Amino acid sequence: MPSSNLLAVFNPSNYWRGGHVIMPWQPIYQQFQIPPEELVLSDLSDPASTPLLAQIDRVDPEDPSRDTLVFSLAEAIPSGSEDYSITSAFVKVDRGKPIPHDELGKPSLEVVYGADGQERGVRLVNSRLIIWFNLVPAPENDGRNWFAGSATSVQLDHQEILDQFQAAMGEWLNQDPEKRCMQVDQIQLMELPYSESPSYQVSLYDRSYRLVSHSSGPMRASITIASEPFDYNDLEPNTGKERHLTCQLYRVISLYADADYLIEELFVKGKPKGEQDGNHAATDAINLEFAARYYAYMDMSQQPQIYQNPNVPDWFAVGSSFEPYAGYGFATDVHVDSVTYPHDVNDRRFSWQLLPGKSAKCLHLFMRCPEKNFDSRAGQYWHEFIYKPLKAEIYQESQKKLTDIWDEFQKQLSESQKKLIYTWVNSLPNGKSRVNLSDTFQKTLNFQRELVNTTFKAQEVASKLGVETQKQFWDNYFKLMQKTAR
Repeated sequence: MPSSNLLAVFNPSNYWRGGHVIMPWQPIYQQFQIPPEELVLSDLSDPASTPLLAQIDRVDPEDPSRDTLVFSLAEAIPSGSEDYSITSAFVKVDRGKPIPHDELGKPSLEVVYGADGQERGVRLVNSRLIIWFNLVPAPENDGRNWFAGSATSVQLDHQEILDQFQAAMGEWLNQDPEKRCMQVDQIQLMELPYSESPSYQVSLYDRSYRLVSHSSGPMRASITIASEPFDYNDLEPNTGKERHLTCQLYRVISLYADADYLIEELFVKGKPKGEQDGNHAATDAINLEFAARYYAYMDMSQQPQIYQNPNVPDWFAVGSSFEPYAGYGFATDVHVDSVTYPHDVNDRRFSWQLLPGKSAKCLHLFMRCPEKNFDSRAGQYWHEFIYKPLKAEIYQESQKKLTDIWDEFQKQLSESQKKLIYTWVNSLPNGKSRVNLSDTFQKTLNFQRELVNTTFKAQEVASKLGVETQKQFWDNYFKLMQKTAR
């Protein structure tokens, strides 16, 4: 089977799964030298080689390493292994002319500009959600300048979620003007060692964002925004000298086709200031560790149900027990340190603090649950989109990873056997002495026998593991190829 034009796809769950797959674009381009406009993907098991829905997004024009390929599987694929070591499906990578897809139902976005030409907000739309996302602090120009970087309207199936009870009565003009969600109102960065404060706090609710890039295709509509620059001082790791940086919070927000959620990626990029207060080249950008705090103002009733698993502090859900049973779920790949409700003694205000990291991948889920299963839905979305998403990589890399693991294990076994032989030889009686099977010698011999038996058992287990892994790999392959023969 040729491996030069294949992607290996991994399903880490113990059940069949379908959906979208996200992977870096640069390694694929370097391997196959296919320009984005000529990329055609297809399921290896599909006799007709029907092109898969796919798109390539330029996330940050200054950093090509963040370019992303997103594609959708044609159908569910079998389970693999939790550690992504067993391939569940194959996707062919070809050069050709992509088939135009139906525009109907495709996620879209609209950038709205002010009279001064400044981007004021973005409308994100798919078949389930209509979201208005603010880029400026005062969208109504009425002095209330604390709405930057927030979604002030979220309609699920054409009905507002953030002020659900007013919306259920058909009210629009009388909805709470403070409603919003998805707002990163502040971030904390590590403070210098000699500072009196443990962290350096930057407020963002009253600072405009600029639109860095945006794209839309059959898979998703996506925007990258950056906060207003802020100054920050830290220590250069190699020299320990204080350095002065100009920093921005970047947010990549994506709405997928037919989804009732958005996925967001956060990172802080700093650039060293030059001697004349000028910035260095973009290649000098530094990804800094930070901790974000989210804020939301939404009516989930005066006694909202808040669900958080203490054993898995990576997601939570909040919902209303009263009709129309609206709810919100949040999931992330960094721990949620705490959920504060009510925030500032207001029963519509929520905030939650994330733990530090150099990046954070987050999911915002909007739902209506008459069954009141807000927690199970949020937990499932965390598992499938954050904790154990479908993954793909170039097939050769996948096989090399398995080979490297096996080679390292064999080396460790070989070293153990060598040590055993040396120990055995050194413990043999000297030829000039009379052989005397004393208690000490007998214990040594018994220990060596047990060590040998343990080694054999380890080899047997490793051999079975290798055979079972390969068997499951090829079983999945032949199941996929069986469809081609039909």
